Amino acid sequence: MALGSVLGTEDIHDMPPSQWGVLDPELVGTVVEVRILCVHPFGVGVHLTAQGAYGHVNAPRVTDDRFTVDEASRHIGEVRRGLVLAAEPGRQPTLTIRPSEVPDRSDPHGQII
Repeated sequence: MALGSVLGTEDIHDMPPSQWGVLDPELVGTVVEVRILCVHPFGVGVHLTAQGAYGHVNAPRVTDDRFTVDEASRHIGEVRRGLVLAAEPGRQPTLTIRPSEVPDRSDPHGQII
């Protein structure tokens, strides 16, 4: 089993907080577009494509199925929809990309920004 995988050299967990970018706390509860950059036993690192910030998805919030590094690593580089759960100054934003937790596009609050 893999211990972790990254897209190129883009492991956001090795970046200093000053490079994470800033995410407006007003975006909590909003659906955004994210690209999966790295996978670790503790979760997935993502880039919020429109906002230019980097965020984290805890392992239980990656999939509706059982989370494994091997399975999640197959999706590195993919773009997904994610729901912003928290955005606090000085911390990486946290999101969920779990399909059952991300509002459907038909939901007026589920529009991707």
